[in-house]
Parts: sequence; C-alpha cells; structure tokens
Amino acid sequence: MLILINSVRSLILFCLLFSYLKSEIIDEIRICALRVSFIQDSSQSTTGNGTFLTENLGIDCGAYVIDPPPHDKSYFQSQILAVSNYFKSVSYGKFSVNIDESTVYPLGEDDSYILPYKMNYYNPYDSTEIQEKLITNLFYDALIMADSNGVNFENYDLIVVFHAGIGQDFSLPFLDPTPEDIPSTFIDQKMIEEHFNTSFFEIGNSQISKGILLPEGQNHLLYEVSQSMFLEANEPCEYQYGLTGTFALMIGFAVGLPPMWNIDTGESGIGVFGLMDQGSNNGRGIIPAPPNAWTRIYSGWEVPFTTEYEDTIFLPSRSENHIIKIPINDNEYFLIENRNNKVENKLSLDSIRFLMEDNNAYPPYINVLIDSIGVIKDTNNVITSIPNYDIGLPASGLLIWHINDLIINSNIENFSINKNLSSLGVDLEEADGAQDIGFESVFIFNDIASGYFGDVWFNGNSQYELANFDLKGVRPKFGPSTLPSTNSSNGSHSYIEIENISAPKDTMNFIINNSLVQKNFPDYEANILSVYDLNGDGNNEYLGGKDSLFIGDFFDKSKRNFHNIIEDNIDITIIENNNISEIHVLERSDSNSYYYKYDYNRDEDEIINSSFEIIDSLLFPIVQNNLYQHLSKSNWDMFSKRVFGNSYTFSTDVIQSGIQIEKFGESLKKWSNYNFISISGIDIDLDSRLDVIALDGNGLLHVFDHNLILLAGFPTLESFIPPILSGDILGDEYVEIIGKSQDSSSIIILDNKGNQLYNISSRKEDPLICLTNLNGHKSVISKSVVYNFDQYNEFNIENSWSFEHGTQDRSRHVNLSMLDSSFSSQDILIRSYVYPNPIRENLGTIRVESYNAKSIEIKVYDLLGIQINSFKKDLIDCCSQINEWVWETSSFEPGVYFAHVSVVGENVEKNKIIKIAIL
Repeated sequence: MLILINSVRSLILFCLLFSYLKSEIIDEIRICALRVSFIQDSSQSTTGNGTFLTENLGIDCGAYVIDPPPHDKSYFQSQILAVSNYFKSVSYGKFSVNIDESTVYPLGEDDSYILPYKMNYYNPYDSTEIQEKLITNLFYDALIMADSNGVNFENYDLIVVFHAGIGQDFSLPFLDPTPEDIPSTFIDQKMIEEHFNTSFFEIGNSQISKGILLPEGQNHLLYEVSQSMFLEANEPCEYQYGLTGTFALMIGFAVGLPPMWNIDTGESGIGVFGLMDQGSNNGRGIIPAPPNAWTRIYSGWEVPFTTEYEDTIFLPSRSENHIIKIPINDNEYFLIENRNNKVENKLSLDSIRFLMEDNNAYPPYINVLIDSIGVIKDTNNVITSIPNYDIGLPASGLLIWHINDLIINSNIENFSINKNLSSLGVDLEEADGAQDIGFESVFIFNDIASGYFGDVWFNGNSQYELANFDLKGVRPKFGPSTLPSTNSSNGSHSYIEIENISAPKDTMNFIINNSLVQKNFPDYEANILSVYDLNGDGNNEYLGGKDSLFIGDFFDKSKRNFHNIIEDNIDITIIENNNISEIHVLERSDSNSYYYKYDYNRDEDEIINSSFEIIDSLLFPIVQNNLYQHLSKSNWDMFSKRVFGNSYTFSTDVIQSGIQIEKFGESLKKWSNYNFISISGIDIDLDSRLDVIALDGNGLLHVFDHNLILLAGFPTLESFIPPILSGDILGDEYVEIIGKSQDSSSIIILDNKGNQLYNISSRKEDPLICLTNLNGHKSVISKSVVYNFDQYNEFNIENSWSFEHGTQDRSRHVNLSMLDSSFSSQDILIRSYVYPNPIRENLGTIRVESYNAKSIEIKVYDLLGIQINSFKKDLIDCCSQINEWVWETSSFEPGVYFAHVSVVGENVEKNKIIKIAIL
C-alpha cells in the first residue's frame, strides 16, 4: 500500500514567522495574487514543464478530480474564494478575504508572468545553504515582474505568488522523483533581511516585508509523472490533495496565527486537530481543520465561558462562544470544546464508507467526500465551500486542551509555543492516555502520532477504556487519577474532574467538579480576610472584599457590605460579647492607623459603626482575656516571634514561658546560623507539650519538640512561604502541616513526619488565610478558594494553628488541654539511630526517641568489642522524649563501630544495637 501524508517538515525549512503577532485577527484582507511561470524545460527533477496546466496530463479521476485544469485566472479566483469561505466559517464571519477587492494578475485569463529561469533554479537539489535565498529571490522576481506590468501593491494587504508546478510539501511513500519542486513558503521580514540586507522590498511606492509562495496545486495525479509514481496503486485517485489546506495554513502564518508544531524539527504539537499543524491537510487538503480553541480565542473569534464546579454542562458542537474554560492556577487552564465530524445524515465519512462496503472493498474516500458531505463547487469544479470544517477530524466528541500561558508568553515571539513536546503551551489531553502526538509512531499505516479517534473524549471510546481499565463500562472521566490526569504542568494536583462524559452528539453533556473545592468557589472577588460565626447559627461566615468589606456566605453568593476600605494593609479581629459580635477593623498606611469598630447585633441582624479613630502610629491588634488591645510595632515584632502553649498576658515574665525565635540562636548554637523568619506552635506528637514549626530564610520547614530538638523527617525537601498553618484536617488524630510552596504555585500538605500528602495547584496571588470547619468538613481557606477535606469531629480541635498568628484573635496560642493518646501503648524505646551514618566529618549525632523512660545509657564499641565511649542521661520528663548526644570521632580510626542503647523505664528495659561507620 502506498502512503501519502502531510509532511510539515518540508514546510519548516522556510516558514519563519514575522516578528509582529496580532492578538485580534478580524476584518477582511485584500489579496494580490500573481501567477508566475518559468522557462519551459523537460527536467525530470521537477513536476511539469514550468508552465501552468491547461489540461490533465496524468491519471483521469473523472468526476472526482481535485483542482482540475485549466489552471487559469478563474481557477485561482476560485482558490481564493475557497480559502475565504474557510476562514469566514471558522471565524464566524469575523475574518475572511475581500473577494471584490482581491485581484489575480495578469488580468488575461490564460496569461502569466514568465520568470527568467527554469523552475529548478529556485530550489536546486542538495543545496540547502542557498535554498532559502533562492526561494526569497523567486518572490522578489515575481514582484519586479508584476511592478513592471503596472500592478500597484498599495491596494492590497497580502501578496500571494502562485507558481507553476507542484509544491514540495508532502512525504511520499517512495523516493521523491521530483526533489526540485518548490516548497510552499511564507516569506517574512527575517528572510528578506537575512538575504537582501533590507527589512523590506521597495517596489514602486510600496514597501513589502512579507508574502506567500504557493504552487498552482497539490494534485500530482494531474501531471504525466503520476503514471509512474502511482503505477502500483490500486486506487491512485485516493492520493489527490487540494490546495485549500496549504493556502489556509500560509494565510494563517501571514495574519499571525502562531504555529502549533516545532518549526525547527517538524515535530507535531496538536496533529490533525488544528489548522496550524497537520490539520491543515485534513480531508485531503479540502477540509482543513478549524484552528484549535486557544487560537480562536487568541484571534478574537471567540470568548470562552468560565464555569463553576458541580455544574452539569450542555455544550453544543463548535459554534461561536461555546468554549468552556476551567482555571487551574495563574497560568494554566483547560479549554473544552465539542467537535462534530458528522455530515448531514449523522454519519462520519469513515462510517459512510463502512456502510458502503462491498466484498471487503470500501468506496474511495475522495468519492464519498465529494458525493456525501454537500461540497459546493465553482463552475470550474473547484471545491469552494464545505458545510462543516470539522468533517475531516478523525472522530466526534470533546477536545480538552491544557493551556499554559507561561510557556506561551515566553515563547510566542520565537514561534515556539509547542517546541518542547514535554512542555507544550497548547497541549491536547489525549483521551487514550498516551500523549503521543508528535512522537515517532510505530504504526506504519495508522499514524497516531498525528492524532486519531482515540484522542477524542466521548462515551464508548475503547482506547480510553484500555488506558483506564478500572473505569471500563462507565462514562469517561478526566480527573486526578485518570490517564491523562488533570494535574498542572509542575505535577501539582488541580483535583478538577470532568466526568460523566456523554456519547458524541450535537450537544454533549458532562459534569465539571472538583473533589476538594467547595461549590461557588473559586471566587476571585471574595478576597477572604477572616472567618467567624458572626450570627451564632453554627455556620461560619467570611469577611472579605477589595474596595469594601463585606460579610459573605460560604454556601451562596450573598454579600453584605459594611465598610469602605481605604488602605490595603488591613487586620480584622472579632470578639463575642453576649449577643454582639464586635468587628474590629484596623487599617494601616505608612505611618498612620485607622481603627473602626462595628457591632453586629445577632438578635436584630444589623451592623452598627460604633467608633472610629485615626492614630498617628502603626498599631497591631491582639485579644487578651477577651479584651481587644493594640500593640506598638516594636512590641508586635517581639510578640510575633513567640508561640504560647498556656494562658498568658503580655508581660515579660510570662512570655519567657513560651518559645521564641531568638532562643534558637542564644540557647542552641547548632541553629545559630539559621535565619528563622516565622514560627508557629502545635503539639505535633500529641504529648500535651508545645512543639514549634519554624520556617527558615531558605523556605525550609523545621519542626522542633518542646526542648527544641529537631524532629525526624525535618527539615523538609520542599520550600515554603509563610503563613504556615497546622491542624488535624484529615480526621486521623494527628495534625497536618499546611503551607504554600516557595513559588506560591501550590498548596502543600505534610503529615506530622514531614511526608507530602497533597500538592494542590493554586494561584500565586491566593495566600492561605485559615483552617476552619464548614458544613461538617475540615476546610483550608485561601483568599479565594475553599478546600474541603474530611468530616469534622471534636477530637483535637483545639490543637491547631489555624490562622497566621494562631487564632482569629491573633493570640499566637495553642490549647494543649487534650489527653496524650498517641503513645499510650508505645514501647519505651521508640527508635534510635545515628546521623549522618556513615560519619564523614568527625561529628555524628546519636538520637534516642523514648516514651516514659527513666534513664538512657549508650556504650560504643569497636569491632574487637572494646568499649571506646559512653553516654548516659537520667530523665524526669514523662511521655514522649527525644534526646541527642554529639559524638566527636576525630580520634578514632575509620571503620565500623557498634552502639549499645539501653533504655530503662518503670520495671522495663529495652535494648538496641546500632551499626555505625566512620569514613
């Protein structure tokens, strides 16, 4: 079997975009078309003899011939009409060619401008170093010839040079017999500058810096060479290609549609699913694919619709403004569109051929295409219109695009949006899970590397079920654990679910959900600042806003304004006082503080502004003994470096019973070089004693016990930014640690051992606000999103650091009044080890974690069994205990040693041997 496929590679050599890309491609363009021929020749290395075809010299396909001769002036007018109809259809009338003001030159029906060279002069075989220059020279020669014949280029927006012969634009299933055919080319300013040392051609009164070079057709069967080229083909007429696809692709370049493939290597980015890739030659070049959803939005032809979670979507097949947008984070989002490749009788071209099978023989694709889809032909039998340009797609259903604006914005000027197959700006989420578009295909006769039916999302897609076998028999779902998944580009999880996808039809339905995010969120206008149950009904409300403060309901969209914001730096503190919720608002400028007090009367359901004060210094709110107070900046700076695990007042003697940042440097020389920028408190090991989560200047999290001994699993591999929150959000008694990644692109949740549990994709300008309980769930609240986790229960609810400063009232206090249950059945020796092991720089630390031990003794032996060192400590603390001893090893020979650890408790003793290496 012979194969003829679209080869982007042959175009790549010359298709370099001009530097200015428009983001709105609307209105009409006027085309000046120049017909140029060459000195006649009989060269075997080019197709034809250098003149335009006036009759069919090759294989006769009868009524099914594509782009039939004569290729006269009327023929090219029909080609311009065809490409205009294409763009008018896919842009919904916003962009097309002005047929009345476009002209084909010369004006004579059978005339052409004859260039002074033979065809092979402009594309000599095996001379790649000068090919681009000669191609550009062909365009220039055509301009000079037209100018000398009185053509005024000022009347047109785009110049298209049609030359005699076939374009060097396709890969053939055999050695190309005509390698000196001329490739279709977009001539841009860069090519002109490189080869002519000028940024434009000055022709008459016009400055021309771009244009298109195209052949008279792409149908090899019209030429005499086809008799030998397709000698062994059973159905040679199947290898016809029309000019519309190539023409549309070149106009796409000219008006600024970014290419969707790697222009250096030819690797496809989106395959047959868009014009600016291999989709240009869908339907044998007669039915070029519409541009992909992102390109249509970029061009100003469509506006996407951003939907909410938990919505059932009914999405019509491709039509104006029917693209769904689902944000992932600041730079990424999904676009969903419904593409329908059915013809009027609700069957695809392939289905029609299947139904017309006769004795294992299918009718030719070209025949069915012309007979069955309602093509419109001009009087010269050139196809000028198709009722639906999605007919050439391999299947009907949803196309789900993963868009990364960061990649797009970084690469659009270099025309490399999809240069890197592992990091695409416009990426089709292929339903078969393979993500293999652009990669070399092992299927010789079915090039799935350019896209096939299995890439489309629809109920009944057998390829989806192969990749997601556990979901076989249910409607397809695109979610966190499917192949492909809804993860962001950096691997963080969006938890977006597009599920219950219907069978392909004119209007498809599916559900958009998020397994973590609450309905009505994200709400990027919410700007949540605090959370509190203001009306005492058991459900928290939130206080937020940008220009004015409002009270918002988490479960509907109602908002109640009560305060106009004058400064961005704002703190909100709420205190309950009988049936009144006091709302204290403090706004800070560079030097002043503006203090407002509002009283919300629960019984009357009304808010009253009870006081206002301007203070000529910077103040910071704090609540002590249920009384609202202000701290000066110096006192606040000192206070914010401490955490407290008991009742306190703001006085020197009681503060020292808490834990403070300075203590790490003064009392623990080991941590003196660390710049801890924030600390928060928690009882992470559930022993009723305060532990500390400390964030250093590099963004690494350290967790220390009450003796400021670093806990196992810390510091973290991940880097964070403040605030760091902590609490039991997963319902397993133990607390989790919640923070945003250092680049603020994700929310990371760790367990109490430092292991990552969640990596949730997040907008950068969406800081964490608090942990709270909502509608029976433990929830993480950011400024615009509510993330719901496990069911709420009463256990350990007080053991949390729920706001940036511990509590809503900024107390920086942790309630430690819970029972110690985590180690109630634990052995007295939990674990013991040495780090680092091997010891490489003469210092090792022996660590013993125990529970209710009375004493610990460590004896170190060499390989001969001789004791060389010992450590001992009597313990008075109860519950969980962590003890460390630093072993200085410079006086010992490299080798293997053993430490015997003995832990003695009440009527019990546990022992362990640790093997230690010294290098």
